[in-house]
Amino acid sequence: MQRLFTLLFLCTCRFASAQVILSEVMYNPRVNDNAYEFIEIFNASSTDTVSLFGWRIGDQAEVDSLISPDAFYRLAPQQFAVVLDPGYFLTTGIYDSLISSDALILTINDNTFGSGGLSNSTAETVVLIDAAGNTVARYTYSLGNPDGISDEKILLNTDDASSNWAHSLRLDGTPGQRNSVTPHQIDSELVAGSFLISPASLREGQSAMLEVTVRNAGLQIISVAAIEFWIVGTSANLLLPFRLGETALPQALKFSDTASVVFAWDRIIAGRHEIAANLILPADENRANDTLRATIGVSHLRNAVRLNEIMYAPSAGQPEWIEIFNPRSAAISLAEWSLEDESGTRALIPKNALLQPLSYLVLAASSGIAEAFDIADSLVIVPDRFPTLNNSGDVLLLRDFNGAVIDSAAYQADWGAPGISAEKMWHERDNITANWRPSEDPRGGTPAALNSVSPREIDLAAIRIRFDPPNPRAGDDVRINAVMLNRSRRTVDRFVVIFANDRNQDGVVQDGEEIGTTMIEQAVAIEDSVVIGRLWPQPLSGRYRILAIVSTPLDAVPGNDRVSARLSVGYGSRSVVINEIYYAPYSDEAEWVEFYNRSSQPVDLSEWRWRDAGAEFPIVFPDSASIIAPGEFALLAAGRDVAQADSRVKLIVPKTWLTLNNDHDQLVLADFHGRVQDSLSYSQDWGGQAGVSLERINPHLAGADSSNWSSCVDPNGSTPGRPNSIFTEFVPSQATVTVSPQPFSPDSDGHDDAAIIQIQVPATTATVHLKIYDVRGRLVHQLLNNAPVGATHQVIWNGRDAVNQPVPMGLYIVYLQAIHATGGILVEARTTLVLARKLN
Repeated sequence: MQRLFTLLFLCTCRFASAQVILSEVMYNPRVNDNAYEFIEIFNASSTDTVSLFGWRIGDQAEVDSLISPDAFYRLAPQQFAVVLDPGYFLTTGIYDSLISSDALILTINDNTFGSGGLSNSTAETVVLIDAAGNTVARYTYSLGNPDGISDEKILLNTDDASSNWAHSLRLDGTPGQRNSVTPHQIDSELVAGSFLISPASLREGQSAMLEVTVRNAGLQIISVAAIEFWIVGTSANLLLPFRLGETALPQALKFSDTASVVFAWDRIIAGRHEIAANLILPADENRANDTLRATIGVSHLRNAVRLNEIMYAPSAGQPEWIEIFNPRSAAISLAEWSLEDESGTRALIPKNALLQPLSYLVLAASSGIAEAFDIADSLVIVPDRFPTLNNSGDVLLLRDFNGAVIDSAAYQADWGAPGISAEKMWHERDNITANWRPSEDPRGGTPAALNSVSPREIDLAAIRIRFDPPNPRAGDDVRINAVMLNRSRRTVDRFVVIFANDRNQDGVVQDGEEIGTTMIEQAVAIEDSVVIGRLWPQPLSGRYRILAIVSTPLDAVPGNDRVSARLSVGYGSRSVVINEIYYAPYSDEAEWVEFYNRSSQPVDLSEWRWRDAGAEFPIVFPDSASIIAPGEFALLAAGRDVAQADSRVKLIVPKTWLTLNNDHDQLVLADFHGRVQDSLSYSQDWGGQAGVSLERINPHLAGADSSNWSSCVDPNGSTPGRPNSIFTEFVPSQATVTVSPQPFSPDSDGHDDAAIIQIQVPATTATVHLKIYDVRGRLVHQLLNNAPVGATHQVIWNGRDAVNQPVPMGLYIVYLQAIHATGGILVEARTTLVLARKLN
């Protein structure tokens, strides 16, 4: 019976000893001293206490007896024992705070573990031997642990295979307490490094997929768990933390199984966010591995901030600058935003920059722009390394904190001008050339303010006038068509258009200038135009400045509400005719042509055309050419010095001159529409010679008829600006001579001192002799001798003879002989005159 009891006791002890295991080995402490090596053992039994008296521990070469400093060797169920190097008790005790108060503290009866301490260079086998000499545990550790990292057993109830050991997760290990690598019964974790966000590049308003991996790190099966996602840090204006939502574990997990959990984040908010994924498992025994964090950068939408004005060619002494605009109803932080040009120069915007809603900021090369344009300093930001803006054109990129392009513009040289910024019209639209214009502000730009070219709330503009017919003739009805453009930001449906003849050319409708007013009740959409017409019945010939003025309530830009256009109403044929031609001047004189207004209304000669036979292009009269009244003359001359010209004549000197041929030429006068007014082909046979002009006899008769032309008979050789010397309204039927007064008394008393002899010949031109005879038939004086005259002519006799001596009182005979200049017909006429004197 005694033998049986002893056998049962030995078996019980051997079974209990088998529950004692190696659980941790510190062979490479962070303090390079054997005194800090330790070995941890554990009683895995749930019921049996084991006495460690007589047990030994060491390496494969040498084992040492376990010693209890307080002579207590009993290791309770589920209790740890920490075997410390004897030298540890002489140190600072770095493990004291780690060792649980429930742990059994042991040491060894030697200076070091095994044959000389646990080696860091050779993998050694740690052995544990019970009091009966049985090896109850054996573990061969591998090398390469970082300083202060122990080897810990993972599953304490299984064997000592290397796969069941791992590096401690804690510095200095877990002496006397549960191993850091040993699973809890209930423990799920978010796998480190598994937090993924896709897509990689995100913009505001998109959806992102948040994905984490869940692993069952506990021994019990996990069937119900959830993961919730939070924004815990952000550059956006959010109240934190901000819960995004949660998603459930998709499947039950056994120990070490994993599952991917995906959460869809819709309508992402722009900004740099820190996202937290939290594992929700109420019975979880280890909360330390239940949270993962990731950073996500969500770019703003394209055009969330707009490039709105560019001053690339400032006036001397002023900086270059760029205006940006926030079209949104919320402020936007510009921290870490940048401005970049085509060369890659990037200006970083200061972190404290904040762009308020519906507001502007100016990015400038220097702060001088605030004073130059009288704007607040707070509206000007001077970034580091502001790019140099090319006057010939450049590419600008506005990037947010994430490097995403928010707006870009490839401006061109003609978007602005020297000293004048380029302004965007519609900030809502793309940066195409048609949406940018030079600033219209007198200062050359509108930094931090509404652009001068941008549409206002209400703005109806008059932009163009067209006429039907475009080149009306005298007597035509003219329809005036005015184009009105809605430049407002909304539809306009009620306005008035006033049409006027702007005689004073001052843009204001004066009394008597209004042609008519049209009331319009028609919806005109944004940027649409409408044509408003008005009939002007039979305007008189001439040139007009027609004005159209549009008026609508609350119009914000009155400066564009009127438009004008020039209307030229043609003149009737031969309103103005060629009346005299000076084609053979003396060498020191200028050629010229005289025109005569034979109509009953004033004629504007502006932009009339003149050409001769050899001209490839006509001469165009200046736009400021004269207006000649009915019966007035105008001179078209090669120079301003026209001999014998009447001082009142309208003189037109074109930039170029068409030289008049002396032998023959073809001349054409046309009005501003190019319609011929008068034309003729003269030759030297018609009349005129060196120093003598070719005159028209009657401007109302055909100009192309040679019989209506002849040489000037004025003693000066020409009559520029005066009635022609041969002008004849009608040709007398016979030759006549009349004298007035009758009698006359040349006695120098200022009364009837001379006789005016009026002659008429039945020809447009003639060569005449006019002689004075006494009653005895003696020649007293020859007043005209072979003189050229027109149909009428006047001669004055002063009562003296050929040698300038006074003749006696008496009766005298006036005798006329005339030879027709072309027909050679001789005609004669005579009359008497009485010369009286005072008696002494």
